[in-house]
Amino acid sequence: LWNAFIFLTVATIITLSLSYVRFSLKKERQLARIDFLTGMPNRHDFNESLLLEMERARRYKRPFTLASIDCDNFKDVNDAQGHDQGDLLLKEVANILLSNIRSTDQAARLGADEFVILLPETPEDQAREIFLRLHVKLLTIMELYQWPVTFSVGSVTFDDVPLTTKDAFKEADRLMCQAKENGKNQLATKTIHSLIKQN
Repeated sequence: LWNAFIFLTVATIITLSLSYVRFSLKKERQLARIDFLTGMPNRHDFNESLLLEMERARRYKRPFTLASIDCDNFKDVNDAQGHDQGDLLLKEVANILLSNIRSTDQAARLGADEFVILLPETPEDQAREIFLRLHVKLLTIMELYQWPVTFSVGSVTFDDVPLTTKDAFKEADRLMCQAKENGKNQLATKTIHSLIKQN
C-alpha cells in the first residue's frame, strides 16, 4: 500500500508539472503574438494572418485590402507631453481600430506609431468607406484629448495576389507615404489588378 501511495503521489506530481509546463508554453506563445502596450496582434501574428489570407485569396480568386496607418506628428506628443501620454494615445488608437472593424478583419500594431488593417474579400470602394469612418473616429478621439495628431492611411486592394507578404506591405506603405507627402491626414487608395503591369 505504501509503495502504491508513493507511486500515485509521484505520478500526480509529474502530471501536474507537465500540465503547468504546457500551460506556460502556451501562454508564452500567446504573449509572443501580442503587442505588450496595446494588446493588439503584433507584426509576427499579423504576418501569419496576411499569409493565410493571401493563400485563400489566390485559391478563390477574391480581392483583399491591406492598409498602413501612420500617426502624423506623434513625436510631438511624446516630446511635449511625455511618453505616458504617447502610450495612452497608442492605446486609444488601438481601441478605436479593434472596436470598429468586422470580426473577419484584423488590425495590428507593427511598432512605434504604425498600425495595419487587413480586410478580407473587400474591394477598394468598400475599403474606402470603412477607412473614412475610422478616420473620423480617430480624429474625434484626438480632439477629445487635444492631441495634435492626424492620420495618414495607405490602402491597397489586391485583385492579383502578391508573391510575398513583404510585397503587400511595400505597396500599402508606399501609399501611406504618398498620403503623408500630399499634406498628411489623408487616405490614399489603389487597386492593383496585375502585379506584372504594376512592375
